Amino acid sequence: MALTTHPLHRPTLGPIAQPASPHHAAHSSQEIGRADQLEYLADLILELKEIADNLGCATLAGLLVVAHRESVIQARDR
Repeated sequence: MALTTHPLHRPTLGPIAQPASPHHAAHSSQEIGRADQLEYLADLILELKEIADNLGCATLAGLLVVAHRESVIQARDR
């Protein structure tokens, strides 16, 4: 995975590449589990919520709170 940077933020992971074969897909899913990915997503969402708050975007910040809660619930449930 290539690292990309945003001028206002720290480096982040680039897009997730699709596996080339079923064997590779099984290997990748063992390396990074679904719960780990959802927890990472939850952290990113919180960072976006802070940015929305700082910009005065209350509705967007509220939507991101809901998205954060959903990602945490999904990480715990599966």
